[in-house]
Amino acid sequence: MNLTLVRKASTELSSLERGLQILAFVQDHGQVDTAEIIAGLDIPSSSAYRYVRLLRNAGFLAEVDGKLMPSERLADSSEHRSEHLIDTARPLLTMLRRRSGLNVALTVRVHTAALCLDTRRTGTGSVAFRPGEILMLHAGASATPLLAAAPQVVQQQVLRGKLQRFTAATPDAAALRVELAAATERGYHVSRGWLTPGMTAVGMAVVVAGSCMCALSLIGRDGELTDVSDAVALLREAVDELSKSLPQWSSPDDEGQYR
Repeated sequence: MNLTLVRKASTELSSLERGLQILAFVQDHGQVDTAEIIAGLDIPSSSAYRYVRLLRNAGFLAEVDGKLMPSERLADSSEHRSEHLIDTARPLLTMLRRRSGLNVALTVRVHTAALCLDTRRTGTGSVAFRPGEILMLHAGASATPLLAAAPQVVQQQVLRGKLQRFTAATPDAAALRVELAAATERGYHVSRGWLTPGMTAVGMAVVVAGSCMCALSLIGRDGELTDVSDAVALLREAVDELSKSLPQWSSPDDEGQYR
């Protein structure tokens, strides 16, 4: 065999193995930065940054607030599942927008982040979530119901991490703990100005067979949601309908991976 071909094959295999090592490291740790990958795998920084850039560009890693985490492509390998969820939720999102006059978002948890799958917009106020966008799990009530329903290990990872302050109203870890406990008790969460000043969100988790499948939220200007009782009633109706329509998929485990 040609020696040059052997060396080339060996180099390609080594590159593949290194890329897989990095993916496995991020999968195991949930959210890390490149410095942690360098220390954890003992690889040169130039190689680590190159592999991370390639994996991010290929859609296998997502970067949120300087932290790397597996993208939805890895967290849930079933593309059909996301498509089914969007298709099933579509008429309910339209109903929520029509009856509430507010913006609507459908989100799912990907490790320690929230992925927006779909929205319905009314043009009222500035809404941060857009389909395909990833934000942290403390980024307002489109995300916090997912955090409140997440396994303890995920909650602790978020609460012990550095919580980005999106606005002056964004809570610190201590305040977020209180908010999560209240959201669990009430079955819904309200955030006022956490992500965008002057905007309020009301969110509720969709639970099937004890597993949180997604969250629905209504978002509008503060004045539109001074009293959230009507929004909560509409969300309960939509959540009940959606939970009856979804298959009983297996739930994410402690690291956010589907079993």
